[in-house]
Amino acid sequence: MKLYTYPGNFRAFKALIAAQYNGVDVEVPEFKMMEDNQTPEFLAKNPLGKVPLLETDQGCIFESNAIARYIARIRSDTELYGSTFFESGQIDSWIDFCAHELELPATMWFYPIFGYMPFNAAATAKAKADLQKALEVLNTHLLHRTYLVGDKITLADITVASALVYPMKMLLDPSFRKPYTHVERWFCTCVNQPQFKAVVGDVPLCKKSLQAEGDNSKPAAPEKKAKGKKGGGGDGGGKKAKKAAPAPAPAPKKKAEHPLATLNKKNPAKVHIDEWKKTYKNCPHDGTGYKGACAKFWDLLGEDLKLGNYSLWKCSYNHNADNDKLWMTSNAISGFLERTEEIRKYTMGVQAVSGAEGKGNIFISGIWVFRGDSKEHILNCNPDAEYYTWTKLEDNAESRKLVEEVWAGGELDGDTIEGNAYYDSKVFV
Repeated sequence: MKLYTYPGNFRAFKALIAAQYNGVDVEVPEFKMMEDNQTPEFLAKNPLGKVPLLETDQGCIFESNAIARYIARIRSDTELYGSTFFESGQIDSWIDFCAHELELPATMWFYPIFGYMPFNAAATAKAKADLQKALEVLNTHLLHRTYLVGDKITLADITVASALVYPMKMLLDPSFRKPYTHVERWFCTCVNQPQFKAVVGDVPLCKKSLQAEGDNSKPAAPEKKAKGKKGGGGDGGGKKAKKAAPAPAPAPKKKAEHPLATLNKKNPAKVHIDEWKKTYKNCPHDGTGYKGACAKFWDLLGEDLKLGNYSLWKCSYNHNADNDKLWMTSNAISGFLERTEEIRKYTMGVQAVSGAEGKGNIFISGIWVFRGDSKEHILNCNPDAEYYTWTKLEDNAESRKLVEEVWAGGELDGDTIEGNAYYDSKVFV
């Protein structure tokens, strides 16, 4: 398939990100607006001359949401379009919400900055107010949710996050974002997934909002000297942004080798972590299998732990007092594991929920084994990890007991974790 679009078109992001999740090969040929879209060949594909346009072996599909839906539906096993008809309906709701409540005010704000339309103070003020209303709706919805629909990324997240890439990068400075902490947390979770990064690259959050020529509503703070004075640059460049061209979609860079992959090559451990994972996953489910596997952990990796080739950590959630419902807390730990995907090859862990229904009586804790002697890699890849206290464990009776409680919890009736009744756990292997 071929996707015709100009570089940096945020409306094309959602289709390309969906293709990344579904493993669909989409070619993006070089394309120039006002030239290539006016040729007889292109107008035969789409008489309106608009992009994005998807060309398939069965014909062409126009309109960005239709294209994104088509690519998302190519595979059902990834559940990008939900796991039930109801979830599909919810996803459609958020796609329509995005088109009318987010994209419209966002473009009315940044189009004058890009020089697509003249600046109008009243229109810009209304656009900002409308965008705030939409962000309030999003923020409330995400208060107790990791993702917009269900417990994994769907086309709803892809579509809404794509529409917010430029606003988050160029317009929504810290003071504007401050009331929408749940939106910011969710957005950072999405755009830091490898499938998003392959399309949009890194998305640093805006530090200073760009302004259109003629917009004096919020004067810039005095600066020593603007970098890149000739063409602007960074978040603002000079005092005013002068008809900036659309930011081109960053070319995918060759993925740098993960530091832990380098460590595996330069200083291999005596036992590969996959040996422990196989032991844990393949233990007999006879009521004592996981407890038996936990005992073997120390035999397998004990020497490497002493040498610092691996390290064992307990994590305790810092805001357990906010946990209210057991099932809701259980959903939260699923999202935590998904955001740790980057280091799956080098770690194994279990996140558990224990306690009883009621605010302040529900606890999240986990036991993790990391390649290397540090917790820094989970903090780097998972933004939620900073909301936990991480304690390094040594090989002693207390640690062995705790490891068994978390890693084998729920195997037998009456299991507890640090004296609290076991409720649920999620395994990351």
